[in-house]
Amino acid sequence: MDQAGRTEIIVSHSLEQTKKEPAKDKSQIKCQNKFCRYISGFLTPNQLIAHSIIGYICIWSIFGASYGTFNQVNHYSIMSSTFSYLGSNDKDCNPNGWYWFSIGMFVSFFVEIPLIMYIYQRLKLVNYRLATVSNGFWLVGVCAQFFIGVFPSSKDKIFGNTEFRQFHNPIAVICFVCVLVGAPCSAALVAYDKPKSCTNYGKRNILNHRLTDICISLVMISICLVVIFCVLWQIVYPIQYKKDPSIGSNWSAGMNTIWSFALWENVCIITLYVYILWFPFTLEFRTDEKRPKQRISCSFSPVNYNGIELKTDLSVMWFKIIKDKRVQFRSGADFLEHLADYEEVQGLLSNDAVEVIKSAGKMINERESENTQKMIKEFGKRSNELWKWKRVMLKCAK
Repeated sequence: MDQAGRTEIIVSHSLEQTKKEPAKDKSQIKCQNKFCRYISGFLTPNQLIAHSIIGYICIWSIFGASYGTFNQVNHYSIMSSTFSYLGSNDKDCNPNGWYWFSIGMFVSFFVEIPLIMYIYQRLKLVNYRLATVSNGFWLVGVCAQFFIGVFPSSKDKIFGNTEFRQFHNPIAVICFVCVLVGAPCSAALVAYDKPKSCTNYGKRNILNHRLTDICISLVMISICLVVIFCVLWQIVYPIQYKKDPSIGSNWSAGMNTIWSFALWENVCIITLYVYILWFPFTLEFRTDEKRPKQRISCSFSPVNYNGIELKTDLSVMWFKIIKDKRVQFRSGADFLEHLADYEEVQGLLSNDAVEVIKSAGKMINERESENTQKMIKEFGKRSNELWKWKRVMLKCAK
């Protein structure tokens, strides 16, 4: 409290440390922070472009080397050879260059992690929980790629009678299942971010929907085709086998036909590689963490607005920013829209409360006063948390 009887509240991107940490080498800290931020998806536009182009050139050059060393008698064909055949040292597969496949999988892991996290850092602005679930499945799927390289599809023994492919097959299934769940979650986030949806609660509209829709559609279509043809083949094969038992096993009967599992697996894998490369470029480079890093401060006296006593620091700060517009944002409404980006705020309010405040700020900025008032009134009926803020927000929206 200063001489004028006014207190000061400071909201910053990180809480003030109460205890001083022992001194560390600044260059070491900077290097560590850069590495952590890089793998966490905080890439600059130039870093994203360079990482994607160089990474994918390396990946497909390595897979190309694996393809070039494949058995020249059998030849690799997407109609009859699964992607894993490139990493098998069996005589009829790739005994001379199987290791290129494993190296390619390892490189894929290190290239894709920052890209997956880059996608997550933006999709979480649409819906944090769903983005976290989606990101979790994608990360497990990418990590499974690493272990596919460790355990190639080979008949060689690891120990006893246990073959490499006995580990390879379940890991490949885990990878496919994770993608099968992660991709629809990403699609749901894209749909949720649609700017012309029926409700505006929590919408950020951070996506370039013309490009994003095409990208996510390719993934969903390929996954659906894989599932449809694999399921239908389990119905068609028994019927054909009864008519002609000479067609052979489930696998051999479908080979080189539209029912070939190898065909749809290769299509799905190629599509996923395209997705992970393309999708980050459909998102905005700018994120909320790129906003001014200076601490935001404002002085205030106890506020009583139309009989509403604003007791909490957050309430008073919010009101004064709306009233005085002293901060670095375009307006108090602009600050509202990005309110939840501060860690301190996230600990004070529920997710629903934060979302309605952000939405109010966004719509006030867009001069959608009527929609803002309807939203606030509807939310006030369902929540006791913001009843003290209700009239203030309505006043601001007029």
